[in-house]
Amino acid sequence: MSEGPLFPSRLSSGWMETVQQSLATLQRGIGGECVLLAGGQGEVIAQTGIAEDVLMEDLLPLFLEEAALTIRLGHSIGDGTGISLHHYEGNQRQIYVGVASQGRLLLIVVSRQPPPRRLGVIWLFLRRTLQELSRLLPPPEEPAARQGRRASFLTPEQARALGLWPEE
Repeated sequence: MSEGPLFPSRLSSGWMETVQQSLATLQRGIGGECVLLAGGQGEVIAQTGIAEDVLMEDLLPLFLEEAALTIRLGHSIGDGTGISLHHYEGNQRQIYVGVASQGRLLLIVVSRQPPPRRLGVIWLFLRRTLQELSRLLPPPEEPAARQGRRASFLTPEQARALGLWPEE
């Protein structure tokens, strides 16, 4: 994963310390082996722990597709906090993904099987952490300020496959 400046205008030692504390608290609270915070473009902001044998670089594009759907739902429905929670249960690991559409944040937790906590408790911790991290960031640009950019994080091919992009 790249180690470059991710949110240069927002990065300060205090901000990063707060983010790292939030991720570490989440990791301890639910017993995850790895917690990763990414921005809406898939840039890794912070991470605690390591999930061996899991290539997050390969999974981030999939999580961005989930984020794009959450954001589109938020724009279509226009109510609520714009948070969606996703769960994958594998033979050896569970992956939890929380998406906060307003802050364009993805919070990813990788946990060994079986889960150390009940699913409802994990969602509660994940949602609260997302809300806390979203409050730390300034609101995203208004739609009028984003003219000329892609409407979602999906490639045109992915959007066409999902029926979200008109055929040419």
